[in-house]
Amino acid sequence: MSEGVNEISDRFEDDESDATKNTDIDDQNYSNVRAFKSSPRDGVVVSVHVQWWKRPSGVAVLCLGLLCVLLLAGIIGLSVYYNRVIKDSEDKRNNLFQSFSLFKINATEERDQLQTRYNNLTKERDQIQTRYNNLTKERDQIQTRYNILTTEKGHIQAKLFVIEQHCQEGWRYFDSSLYFLSTEKKTWKQSREDCKGRGADLVIINSREEQTFVFNLHLRAWIGLTDSVTEGTWKWVDGTTLTTGYWGKGQPDNGGPLLGQEDCVEIYYGQADPVQTWNDDKCGSNHDWICEKEV
Repeated sequence: MSEGVNEISDRFEDDESDATKNTDIDDQNYSNVRAFKSSPRDGVVVSVHVQWWKRPSGVAVLCLGLLCVLLLAGIIGLSVYYNRVIKDSEDKRNNLFQSFSLFKINATEERDQLQTRYNNLTKERDQIQTRYNNLTKERDQIQTRYNILTTEKGHIQAKLFVIEQHCQEGWRYFDSSLYFLSTEKKTWKQSREDCKGRGADLVIINSREEQTFVFNLHLRAWIGLTDSVTEGTWKWVDGTTLTTGYWGKGQPDNGGPLLGQEDCVEIYYGQADPVQTWNDDKCGSNHDWICEKEV
């Protein structure tokens, strides 16, 4: 048994010499650990020494330290990356904000320009519309006037044709009326019947100008005025009452107390004043006559 103990002692001594050799380099940082375990039963003291990093708890501490280092490095890396991302995001946000602000300014200016142009175009459109309406109104007025002139032209042409035809038959024209001068003498009633046969009637004098025209025909002739229905009430052959007369001096006298019953009127060319030429005479007397009809 003592031989076994000696062998163990020798083995430990060899191990101790090897461990001492291995730790000579790190002698200042590490120390040998010796554990003494007595065996009262055997009375033999065994000396054991080991290195701390070869123990399981040392490996765990080393791994934990490495893990912490890696975790710290990861945290630092993530922090750097996150800061960079934040900076990039802020830069992009600032760029976007500047771009948006610039776009908003440009859009506002363009909108204002478009609004101004729209207002100008609207004003110009209204002016054009007003001008169009005025031109349309003028066109309608011109068209109406053209139609009236065309109608009047037709009437004038018709009148000219009628005047030309009647002038060839001995009629004379004055102020839209035709006048026929007889070449024979008849009573007032016979004269009127002749006029009606020609589509006319004895002349009705409506104005001073017409009176002068008839006077200048140089005839002593019947005109269409009589008071045969009611004595003293002179009426034209169309039934209208005389308003303005061109009587000669002292006329009408109804023939005076000797002759009496002068109910028909003649125009007497032999007077000096052309507007004082009417004379009442007996309707049965024979005179020239003047017919009138409107064109």
